[in-house]
Formats: sequence, structure tokens, C-alpha cells
Amino acid sequence: MRASFKKRLRYLWTFELLNALVVFPLLYYVISLQYRLGWFSLAALLVVCMLLVVGAAYWFLKSRALDGSRLLYQPGTRRFFRGCKRVFGFVVLALVGLFGLRAFGQSGAALAKLVTGGGLTLMALLEYINYYHVQLSYDNRADLRYLLTHRRLKRAVMVRDLDI
Repeated sequence: MRASFKKRLRYLWTFELLNALVVFPLLYYVISLQYRLGWFSLAALLVVCMLLVVGAAYWFLKSRALDGSRLLYQPGTRRFFRGCKRVFGFVVLALVGLFGLRAFGQSGAALAKLVTGGGLTLMALLEYINYYHVQLSYDNRADLRYLLTHRRLKRAVMVRDLDI
């Protein structure tokens, strides 16, 4: 059980980091070769990538905690993740507001900019909710069983673990 949990944590932090540093930037680059993307899409990309890096750091520290490291539960680490929750909450809210202004305002933004920026904004919002409020990813039997039995979403793992 413990070995499979360690393997799952390694999978989580490595794929979060891979997505943040390779997949999303590469996807953005490929889209930008075809369409002119603006500052809003780039800002949304940066927010998504930063959220993923913070998530990867959490999963990495949690995996190290299984080996006896106490770093995840230190007051400074808790302050860091609590601060990230506040900062990302404000930034994601600002992104959603800016998307609304661009989509429904008088800016006349191109469709590619709106779709890319809107998709990345939605991804940032979902990642923020998944890390700091309720768990949105139910990808194993235990999680699915919980969801079917209790018929509600779990609190986010980071929130439960660090009480932030």
C-alpha cells in the first residue's frame, strides 16, 4: 500500500511539473505559430503554469514526508501555501474578470485570443479550486467510491493536509 501511494505521489508531482514546464508552454507555442495571441493569453498561461508548479511542490513535499521529512508540516511551508492560496485567488479572480471584459467588452479581441485565453483562464480556475477548495479529480477507485457513497466532493487534499 505504502509503495503504491509513493508511486502515485511521484506520478502526481512529475506530471504536474511536466505539464507546467513542457506541455502547456509547448501547446501555447504551437497555437501562437498559427494565431497571434496577446498578453492576456500569455498571462493566463503563466498563472496556470505557476499553479501547477506549486501543486507539484506540494506533491513532492508530501512524497518526501512519507520518507520522514517534516518540511511539509513546518510553519513556514504552511505560510507559503496559505499565501499562495490568497495570491492565486486574487489573480484567478482578476483573470476571470479580464476575460469577461475582453469577451463582452468593446476590445474586439480575435477569436483565437479569446478561445486560448478563455481556455487557460478556465484551466487556472479549475486548478485553483482543485488545490485550494474541493477535489475535482477523481481518478482512482477509492475516490470514486467516496463520491458515489457520500454524493459530494471532498475537500482539497492540500487544505485537509495543511489546514489552510
